[in-house]
Amino acid sequence: MEMRLRIRIGHGLVYALLLAIVVFAVFPSLWMVATSVKPSNEVFTSPPRWLSSNPTFASYHKVVFESSIPKAFVNSAIVTICTTVLTLMLSILAGYGFSRYRFRGARPLSTAMLFGQMMPGVVIVMPLYTMFSKMHILDKYIALIIANMAITIPLGVMMLRSFFQTVPTELEEAAKIDGTTGLGALFRIILPISMPGITAVSVYTFLHTWEEFLFALNFTNSADVKTLPIAVHEFSGEFTIDWGSMMSASTVVSIPVLLIFILCKKYFIRGLAEGSVKG
Repeated sequence: MEMRLRIRIGHGLVYALLLAIVVFAVFPSLWMVATSVKPSNEVFTSPPRWLSSNPTFASYHKVVFESSIPKAFVNSAIVTICTTVLTLMLSILAGYGFSRYRFRGARPLSTAMLFGQMMPGVVIVMPLYTMFSKMHILDKYIALIIANMAITIPLGVMMLRSFFQTVPTELEEAAKIDGTTGLGALFRIILPISMPGITAVSVYTFLHTWEEFLFALNFTNSADVKTLPIAVHEFSGEFTIDWGSMMSASTVVSIPVLLIFILCKKYFIRGLAEGSVKG
């Protein structure tokens, strides 16, 4: 009886801890949404109110029709889609090469991929800026795409290599006996089996690129190329901050991320669990 009581108390403490973590993680998002529909005179009320007594969507109207958010949304979509597609293409080919072929320098290259993933973006900002300036591609989509790929490709290659290594080579050999080429076996046999890993890499690349701020701040100047994080930051002035509009814009920015994660959650978690650990 005493043992059961201890087990129940232990389970209760674990559930209480998990609930506290969930509340801690979700509270900022809920407060962001609640603040986005508050009039300006209720944003700084003391004590703070969770729900507004006079909710308004004026901030959303300003964000959608009177700001640079719509153009920045299109810019972010272009950069994110291009980065995700190119990252997938290169990661699939490189990951397949590392997993199936033995060649001189394979281990140092794998280690270099690991170092590339560990390196923070702030370290490569200045070298990339100098290179892009000499190439005359600053303030263009291609600069943001290349910069983001420098961060997303290393993890993509490592994850997909781990997935490809779990696929039996006998499946490829059987396909080649039937007349399929090496690339044909890759696209017809290996990729369908490795869809969780591909989905995980796609979601990771999408989330990173969609929310990336440092490269967008340094490599763009005009509104024609600026992405959503920069456009949201523009609601913060030198002396005042339009909190209602900033929270509304942040909510708009978060919607695609939330939808992507909800739709791909199953494969994303499975891909991270199976791919990144086995490598």
